[in-house]
Amino acid sequence: MRVTLLGTGSADGWPNPWCSCPSCAWARDTGNARAQTGVLVDGALLLDLGPDVPRAAARFGIDLGGLRHLVIGHAHPDHVGPEALMWRSWSTVADQPLDIVGPPAALDVVAAFLRRWEGRAPGEDGSPLRPRPALAGAPLRLGGPDGDGYLVVPVPAAHGDASIGPAVLYDITAPDGARLLYACDTGPLPAATVDALAGRAFDVALIEENNGDRPGFGDHLDLATFAADLERLRTRDALTGTSTVVAVHLSHRNPPGPALAERLAAIGVDLLPDGAVLDVVPGQRAAVTIPGAG
Repeated sequence: MRVTLLGTGSADGWPNPWCSCPSCAWARDTGNARAQTGVLVDGALLLDLGPDVPRAAARFGIDLGGLRHLVIGHAHPDHVGPEALMWRSWSTVADQPLDIVGPPAALDVVAAFLRRWEGRAPGEDGSPLRPRPALAGAPLRLGGPDGDGYLVVPVPAAHGDASIGPAVLYDITAPDGARLLYACDTGPLPAATVDALAGRAFDVALIEENNGDRPGFGDHLDLATFAADLERLRTRDALTGTSTVVAVHLSHRNPPGPALAERLAAIGVDLLPDGAVLDVVPGQRAAVTIPGAG
């Protein structure tokens, strides 16, 4: 499994374009900007499609033409930007099938936009876009006519109300058996979610850490609750000694990058830039490539 971090930032990115706090000043002055979180798996499956994501792919030289599965966590606008699906319809892959996976509220956002601007929603009038509702505890098989595609299991998030979802996180098994946890966005994990993830021994876990040291903002993790949830997952063998854990959905509520990297490293977590690539072999630490390094 190959995981490409197209973006690792919060809804407003890091730096927030209007902000001059120390964290934003550091990110701006050092060229360490982070776009909204979006993650590409094997060039075939995309986790979240906020407005930043298509341009991030272009910036890193990535062609999204091979994308066959779009997986959305909830209906907040940094996770689902349906405009990109209209732009896809102007491309050489306009007629290629694309699964649109997400909770009901997210699918409703996509349907309303495309019906307004293109005259048909996913699943209507021969549209190549195929809506697939994501409901907590209901596994989905994406691709692979012989059962060898991606197994996607939504689990409950602690984020917002039913009007944006209900929001879910994703337990994903790739065709090669590698396991990915995508936990973005959420506050402290519900007990039912920790139970569902127990024993999964994820190879890679991408977990949000939005709030840093500042007072809570919405249903998100801060550095303290992030560390506490990691311990819960490790105690239940959702994470093991070979799991690669990466903090995502990062905002200027965190301390500047060097201080944040030190604090995350102390709890066994990587701080990676946008564009980083993780090559994953089941049961091993991921090999990480940083854009421009070397």
